[in-house]
Amino acid sequence: MARIIMLIPIDQDVGLTTVSLSIIDFFNQNKLKKNSHKSILYFSCINNLTDDTALIINKYFSKIIDVFKEIDFSKNDFYSTEYFSCLNRVIEECYNQKKIYEVILIEGICYHRSIYAEKINYDIAQNISAEVIFIANLKSNSLKEVEEKEKKINFFLKKQKYKNVLGVIFNKINSPFIDKKYDFLTKLTILKKIKNIQKKIFITYKVFKNSNFPIIACIPWNKNIIQTRTRDIYNFLNLNFLNSFENKNHIIKNIMIFDEICKNISNKKYSNTLMIVSFSRINIFIKMFNVNIISNKISGIIFTKVSKSKKLIISICQTLIDRKIPIFFTKRNTIEIISQLHIFNFNILVKKKIYIKKLQKYISSFFNRNSIIPPEKKNNFYIKYSPKEFFYHLKVLSKKNNKRIILPESYEIRILKAVSICQKYNIANCILLGDAKKIYSIAYDQGIHLNEDTEIINPILVRHKYISRFIELRKHKGINKLSAIKQLEENIILATLILESNKVDGLVSGSVNTTANTIRPALQLIKTNMNTSLVSSIFFMLLPDQVVIYADCAINVNPTAEELAEIAIQSAESSKIFGIEPRIAMLSYSTGYSGFGCQVKKIRNATDIVKTRRPDLIIDGPIQYDAAVSETVSKLKAPYSAISGKATIFIFPDLNSGNIAYKAVQRSANLISIGPILQGLRKPVNDLSRGASIEDIIYTIALTSIQST
Repeated sequence: MARIIMLIPIDQDVGLTTVSLSIIDFFNQNKLKKNSHKSILYFSCINNLTDDTALIINKYFSKIIDVFKEIDFSKNDFYSTEYFSCLNRVIEECYNQKKIYEVILIEGICYHRSIYAEKINYDIAQNISAEVIFIANLKSNSLKEVEEKEKKINFFLKKQKYKNVLGVIFNKINSPFIDKKYDFLTKLTILKKIKNIQKKIFITYKVFKNSNFPIIACIPWNKNIIQTRTRDIYNFLNLNFLNSFENKNHIIKNIMIFDEICKNISNKKYSNTLMIVSFSRINIFIKMFNVNIISNKISGIIFTKVSKSKKLIISICQTLIDRKIPIFFTKRNTIEIISQLHIFNFNILVKKKIYIKKLQKYISSFFNRNSIIPPEKKNNFYIKYSPKEFFYHLKVLSKKNNKRIILPESYEIRILKAVSICQKYNIANCILLGDAKKIYSIAYDQGIHLNEDTEIINPILVRHKYISRFIELRKHKGINKLSAIKQLEENIILATLILESNKVDGLVSGSVNTTANTIRPALQLIKTNMNTSLVSSIFFMLLPDQVVIYADCAINVNPTAEELAEIAIQSAESSKIFGIEPRIAMLSYSTGYSGFGCQVKKIRNATDIVKTRRPDLIIDGPIQYDAAVSETVSKLKAPYSAISGKATIFIFPDLNSGNIAYKAVQRSANLISIGPILQGLRKPVNDLSRGASIEDIIYTIALTSIQST
């Protein structure tokens, strides 16, 4: 299963492309399957045609790295329809590609690309459960600068609570160009004055003493990294060359425009210089060109406004060619060439592959390998889903199952809208119970598109077929034919009998009916499966960064220790079906042996029963909610807890506390909860809240379809 890693810039000028390419090279060198050609998938949050990283990968590394195309968040308003379309595509692709690649690398959006960059990066990372690496710059490694940067990042992480931070990479440490907009010629002047090349900065690792984040790398700015070579200028200006030059790595430190006042030509003055000469002055230039100049000191000569043939130019410049000086020519004039050079920005795109490989090697040499590739974790079989990932996961599983789900409340507009969407995306095969003419009339009036082949069962035409079966199932209650006919007028009872007879695979109701009216027929007619003695319920609580399970919040009023144990085991089995790792917290007002009382004793006994019956399950109890969800609190209150503050299933001691808790969390945090989802029945029947949204109904249908596997 692929790791999803997202690189997020938190400063303007961080060298994101160079770091991305180095991370890619690092993982390519450390891939698990040595024989696999492509183990990395790269995503950009902007259009690939404007993304330097994507352009370089396509140019040089397309044989070993795949690039996902056509995702661009830069032009979309946050939370717009277009934004959600892009986000859903990223979630969908990450979900589908996890089994194919070892690493999915996503390059976050830079601040200058979108005013929503911070929100977009956070939203993407949370919704795909990405491991996050922040990229920052550092103007100097002075104590004051480090303290200010540390404070800024700690504040940033406090505001944006990322759930899975690998660490921070500090790039361009001591760069003279951070946040300063110099043109190319000015940058050359500054570079001339800098003599030393930075070495590893060990002090930076030490001074980040108050940080709440791991440091993956401290990368010093290196003068050699941005040195410009003659071939870079040649490629950038798209020049014609007069002769082949042996030294392909001529470094340019100066650019000089030649004119008649250049009287004093010296070796030192022209060292590593690119000279620009108007071809109209060629004779003066050659005449003044001092024979004592050491030719390899000159980085190159560009002749401008050349209209003569190459053959004629060669004959005129023969003395220069003999000295093996790189010579180029162009029809453009000197002013045009200088104007173009002003916007040359040491862009890595103009570099050759050999240079980029050296760059990758330099950057990655500073990586803390253990921070990027942490030791293998145990019990990592299950995936920690974000809410949107969980939704997509449900759609995929339900679509794969293609089960028949009956909905008896077929005149309800929300139900019809949900069925229309389920049909469109093949989430499930929905069966409506009602009069077809009336259903299509309601759909038409509301602008709801229902397929012409939508299966609709008319209750009037089929009720008589289920009278005898209903009497048989309820004979111990002394029901007669007249009473059976009367009760079968309720669509929920008829739908339950259709499910019991194996004509459909699951039932969803409750948008109009009460919970009691939905569940009672299921308990009376479907009954519990052979391996359990009771029916219980779970709610999927879609927290901002993960999905957890609450139980039992709808059915059992005051369960015994044995019943609580059964609810815990049922919930663990349900969680596995939906891909959530079962880590069970048996909740109480007391943790461990710190409290006493009959309620605490009941939880302790229930926990012991589960451990005896299912020693394979990770469980702890009695435990307080804070110790169940916080690693910090767990270390204080329950240092030896098996769940270590990472519970995914919360078993409440009674219906009173469970129902209050789920509604309090749902309403206070304004999050989605799906349920109650019933457990323990021979066939799946699930209840909707009467205030259920269309989205709630769709996912309850999907959950029911998955349960019926």
